[in-house]
Amino acid sequence: MSKTDCAAEIFKSAALHLDMVDEFIAIAQSKLNSVDSEFTRDSLADLLSGLTEQRETYGAVLAAAQPVTALAA
Repeated sequence: MSKTDCAAEIFKSAALHLDMVDEFIAIAQSKLNSVDSEFTRDSLADLLSGLTEQRETYGAVLAAAQPVTALAA
């Protein structure tokens, strides 16, 4: 597999992961907005924090891989 092919696969995978993380964030936020339990709210807030960090990581991968894949097109 060439470096360009590898970069394209990384880009596609990161894009899929980013989409899924965005969906998880939306679900967690929706649940957070609908619960009364302070414990559950804290737990969901922690989950959202972790998901936000993952989102930033996948965004960075996409930003780094996109110029390489653009050259292959």
